[in-house]
Amino acid sequence: MDDERWQRILARMPAVEPVAGRPLAVAFMASDVFVARQGTAWLWWPGNSEQATGPVPFAGKYPDDWGLLLVMNEAAIAKVGADGTACMAHLARLLDIKPFVLRQRDELDASGVLEFIETLELATPKH
Repeated sequence: MDDERWQRILARMPAVEPVAGRPLAVAFMASDVFVARQGTAWLWWPGNSEQATGPVPFAGKYPDDWGLLLVMNEAAIAKVGADGTACMAHLARLLDIKPFVLRQRDELDASGVLEFIETLELATPKH
């Protein structure tokens, strides 16, 4: 992922809704970075617009302020950059996006990450 793709993805993310809980990030990472356990992750903070979005170094450890990790292959990065979050649930079902929940439900809920997880249909299937 590069800055141009990240900006396209970020522009299509849902509006940030302020929450009272501790901020937790949704981290986006390319599959090759996840496998190598080093590279760059891209952060989005669904419950806090004060936090900086964008690239951070990744060295194989998940910081305490990450709530959800989305590992995306190149096809998913391109598709989300073009189509936004509407396609993410489908890409997760195809395993082009692999979600890893990194915190407990109450922390995710207080930070606004749980709502994003539910929007992506990762926690509860929609009928």
